[in-house]
Amino acid sequence: MLKKILITIFAIIIFFIIFHKFFLDTMPKFLRVQDPLEKSDIILTLAGDSNGERVAQAVKLYKMGYAPKILMSGGPAIWHLTYADNMRRQATSLGVPKRSVILQDRSRSTMEDIQFSLPILQKLGVKKVILVTSPTHIRRSSLVARKYFTHSGIKVIAYPAQRSEFNPEHWWTRHEDTQPVIWESLALVQYLLKGELF
Repeated sequence: MLKKILITIFAIIIFFIIFHKFFLDTMPKFLRVQDPLEKSDIILTLAGDSNGERVAQAVKLYKMGYAPKILMSGGPAIWHLTYADNMRRQATSLGVPKRSVILQDRSRSTMEDIQFSLPILQKLGVKKVILVTSPTHIRRSSLVARKYFTHSGIKVIAYPAQRSEFNPEHWWTRHEDTQPVIWESLALVQYLLKGELF
């Protein structure tokens, strides 16, 4: 029995040595998905980055005329402040009229971002939404969004921030890049086991 375990461990190590470059290169590519852009009813922007790249992308799409409104989704941050409110401040400072920004400020997770945004989208009669988030977060969030939105007749267009601090090249050598890849990979497994992706 011990011999079989040692052989298995040895085989895994050899396999990883041979194919590690492939897996390391593939992981961030797997996490990043992007759909062709279409004119939509609203841009749903998820909170979670620290540099404003998600809001900057949403504002760019808004200014390009892809949607007339932006829904900022993000709950409590610190004290009485919410991520959604902070995101709106960034958007208005970049030239988006306050009346074009809607807030969903109760969520504390990706799942809640989608669940709490759905009634707002339904109330607005949205049929098509552009989902904006970071490149490493887009696969999980778009899978969750499609699971919940599709039943309500809402088409989801996944579009990650194009100008991101995340660097997929040698991501394993820099903590700021390693952390989101590992986190999202584990979160995908967790959401899959909970049945939240399909």
